[in-house]
Amino acid sequence: MQLVVVVPQGQGGQQTGEEQDHQPDAPLAAEREDGCLIIDPRLPKAGETQYTEVPMESNLRWAITSKYLLGFDEIRVISKEPITNEQRDELKRIIKRFVALEVTEETKNQVVIQCLVDPSTLPVIKALKRINLLTSRMLNDAVEAYFDGNKDLANGVIERDEEVDRLFFLIVRELRSVIQYPRMSEAMGITPVAALDLRLAAQYIERIADLAVDIAARTDKSLTGAVVKKMNDIAEQVQKMYSDSVSNLFKFDTEKVAWVIAAEKEIIQRIGKIRQEIISAPKGEPHAQLDVVDCLLRIGETAKDIADLALPTN
Repeated sequence: MQLVVVVPQGQGGQQTGEEQDHQPDAPLAAEREDGCLIIDPRLPKAGETQYTEVPMESNLRWAITSKYLLGFDEIRVISKEPITNEQRDELKRIIKRFVALEVTEETKNQVVIQCLVDPSTLPVIKALKRINLLTSRMLNDAVEAYFDGNKDLANGVIERDEEVDRLFFLIVRELRSVIQYPRMSEAMGITPVAALDLRLAAQYIERIADLAVDIAARTDKSLTGAVVKKMNDIAEQVQKMYSDSVSNLFKFDTEKVAWVIAAEKEIIQRIGKIRQEIISAPKGEPHAQLDVVDCLLRIGETAKDIADLALPTN
């Protein structure tokens, strides 16, 4: 049996008080499927809470985001002065950006926030499929809203972006735990290498959701004309590229991967030509149209990046 000892960062030097609070009494060991014995002193015991403190005077949005992504179960926001109602309201607005983050205790100088999610209740793959479904619908609705001039549909796309962000933060939080703690990797059935690929995939999907918002934000009125028809054709192609690339993350298909890679080259050429047509067109709104075709190009390129992550299962 091979023995693998995972040493925390800073081993051999002085640990901070926060790090000491997180250390279990003794290293935890687990045997991997390949026979390696993992001794990881960083992973808390079952039922043990990892907590950290954040000063109210800090950049709260950044501080809470970083602590959430680092996997802390409890974040204690403290202040030397009594916390005002305005500060409490701002704090509650910030934590709405994160799945299962709730205020569980409040005092005059402290607000305790806890993450109540259990990775087993929303596994990474399930969360990834959910964020993909949301993003796919956002992209479809954004394209429809832009070409039909449907402002209500466009506003719906913009509003849904917050839900995508919430899921993205949750996925990153869980995948960081997989990479950082070998026993978590074993429990979730995701290797650190696979976690890196899934982290990139989630980032690409979240980027496409942002690009869908950019398209929806440019919705003004119903569009017509030859150039618009060509733009719509490109939009349909990048939508299919995105759909095929993500499906390969869950079920590999060599033909789909090859098609997405070839389609990206075609899209680059087609968009280069249509940009010239938009610029030289006597009518229309060239700036808005150029912004949209640029968004479509970036979606196609991102779909190809996702396809590059797909690997054969055997």
